Amino acid sequence: REDVYSYEYEDGPGPDAQNLAFDLKHGSSTPWNAKILDILLEKLQTRSMEEKWPFPRSDGYYKAILEDRYKRLRTGWRAAQPKITAKGVLETGAEVEERLIAKRDGNLKSIRQTTRRRSKEDEDDDLPAWQWLQKLIKTLGDDGMSSEESDIENDVECVLRVKNMTWRRGIERELSVIDNQRVLDDDIF
Repeated sequence: REDVYSYEYEDGPGPDAQNLAFDLKHGSSTPWNAKILDILLEKLQTRSMEEKWPFPRSDGYYKAILEDRYKRLRTGWRAAQPKITAKGVLETGAEVEERLIAKRDGNLKSIRQTTRRRSKEDEDDDLPAWQWLQKLIKTLGDDGMSSEESDIENDVECVLRVKNMTWRRGIERELSVIDNQRVLDDDIF
């Protein structure tokens, strides 16, 4: 495009902030694309201040996200470009669409198979661990875990002191897994 060339090699005005268009034939470090990323970064920082986002982030953080998004956009664009067929001719629009749909369907099939396989493995691997943890909790009983509540009777405050038992040190991680699971999925208990 002429505007990209004039900006990079002459004194062209650069990208229009109201109508941004990347030069997808090249990487994110070209002057044109770098300028667009800077414009987007500035807009993102302005928006974060206006909307009072709870977690302020550095320019480097946002820049890395924008560059990653550009790389994914460029990868998708490059995949959608017509390729040369086995017959030595350029693909038609319909052939490009067919190729992209077939690739997407293949990726989705692979993801489904992997997810099913992992789910099955996780179920098989987790069951003995959860059975052991259930047995542990039943063995410890109600007094096995430390209480987080104190009772106040007759205006006397009862202060509970945690005593670290030697046998408990080896299962701190397991007990915290149970506590965390209870917080994440309270329907289980």
